[in-house]
Amino acid sequence: DVASTVEAIDVASQYGIVKACIGIHPWYADEYSEENHKKLRVLADNEEVIAVSEIGLDYVGRMNRQWERSSEVIDHDVQRAAFRGQIGLAKELGLPILVHDRAHGQELLDILEEEDVKGIGAAIHGFTKDADYARRAVKMGVYLSIGRSVLREENKNLEEAIAETPLDWILTETDSGDPTGVVLVAEKIAEIKNLTKEEVGLAATRNLKKLLGL
Repeated sequence: DVASTVEAIDVASQYGIVKACIGIHPWYADEYSEENHKKLRVLADNEEVIAVSEIGLDYVGRMNRQWERSSEVIDHDVQRAAFRGQIGLAKELGLPILVHDRAHGQELLDILEEEDVKGIGAAIHGFTKDADYARRAVKMGVYLSIGRSVLREENKNLEEAIAETPLDWILTETDSGDPTGVVLVAEKIAEIKNLTKEEVGLAATRNLKKLLGL
């Protein structure tokens, strides 16, 4: 949200290896407003800001303010409006977007296509969908960021998607407080694609730098 965006920028200003993003998560899409849009626009002027994130759609549930998982879902139209509004902000600023997709099917890709995000760059955060989705995303120039979900044995559709996806379109992440998870993810991707974890790590780092303009 806006408050955590301020905190992120403050942390980034203290540590050279940390960068910040601006944005309102779909869990709090009902807080997106013209006023908060303007606040994000001002915050984006900080030199530490490199992306609009984490934005998107979530039709499954949310984390509440006490950081407890809830089945509550914000109205889909409210989420779509917040998502499109922040894509517009990213295009205005020339910043890439990192996207949360817990929507139905390929609805989120439909929106990315309609909003024409090729010029700014995008990545699907915590990618967990199938090979059809992956093929379309890559065709649109959208990166797939792979997190710890790939470590679960039941995620065969995800493994198939990773096997098909060119390494030039893969990022790695942990989506947790433990950065060592990135190594485990790189090892799993390497296993799926018959590569070394070093090859995966170098490629993912190169891809991330390209996406974020680092």
